[in-house]
Amino acid sequence: MNKPISALDIAKVTKKLPTSEQIEIIESALQPAVVIAGAGSGKTETMATRVLWLVANGYAKPEEILGLTFTRKAAAELKKRIKDRLKQLRKEGLIDHNVSIEVPVMTYHSYAGNILREYGLRLGIDTDSDLIGEAVVWQQAARVLRTWDDPDFEYEGAFKTLVSDLLGLTKSAMEHGVTEAEIIAETNKVLERIAEIPSDKDVDKVRLVLKQRIKLLEISKKLRDERIASGQLSFDDQMFYAAKIAQEVEKVGELERAKYKVVLLDEYQDTSQSQVRMLSALYKNGHPVMAVGDPYQAIYGWRGAAIGTIKNFPNDFPGAASFELSYTFRNDVAILQLANKLGE
Repeated sequence: MNKPISALDIAKVTKKLPTSEQIEIIESALQPAVVIAGAGSGKTETMATRVLWLVANGYAKPEEILGLTFTRKAAAELKKRIKDRLKQLRKEGLIDHNVSIEVPVMTYHSYAGNILREYGLRLGIDTDSDLIGEAVVWQQAARVLRTWDDPDFEYEGAFKTLVSDLLGLTKSAMEHGVTEAEIIAETNKVLERIAEIPSDKDVDKVRLVLKQRIKLLEISKKLRDERIASGQLSFDDQMFYAAKIAQEVEKVGELERAKYKVVLLDEYQDTSQSQVRMLSALYKNGHPVMAVGDPYQAIYGWRGAAIGTIKNFPNDFPGAASFELSYTFRNDVAILQLANKLGE
């Protein structure tokens, strides 16, 4: 039996010496895991070397390791880094010359698009749907609101605010995986309770807001139905339906887990609720999913990301191990000396 290849063996080839924390992560068992990594802590290098270690020791082929991140630029950079390092390992004989050096690294949205294209027909969704931007979505909402003929619909405020409220309500519903009908049903229950309260200025205001919500939800449903019928989906639609497929069609998860033996999730703190639902449904039952992120660097709150996402990882992926990258490579020597002095 061949001797296992360690992270330090790989470092001799790549000339990138890992810290003890990085080695622990790189050589960790195949199980769900979350890595809390601060700014400049070498998380991308750790992820790349994790791939090398998995391939060199025969745990997975490069094409069986899925990497997801947020931007196309970050995906391209990570993919190139891994490919270049695999070339180095192949040259030094640490991996077989016949082994592929192409690792599927893509954005979260690209992966959701793949799920929708491959399995969308299972939910009756056109797999060739075009993605439309926020501007087009706004224009569609404005058009429907201007032509919405309902004498019972009242709204206090500017038209621009009305459009924003409609789109915000639609986004929130999709992010949390609930339908307009479900929200309307719960809203009606609240209205029934309010009906028992003596009327006054505040009660009337709440009643008006809830009735407005119901009407906006009806419009939201019409807009989403129109987009599906016309073969046009927004980015939020894409994530919502990809998550729905993952949760409702068990076979999809079986196929994806067979395709990707290991999954690496970058910038996990910026994932939305829809993305978490999709990933936790696809890669459940202890599948090796390693998420890396910094809860203090979340920048996609406007897309539905929340600081609790990375903290909830053990709940979404039961049995997850927890790691930390505490050393930052961006610190100047003077800062490190001061930190050491303060720690004495």
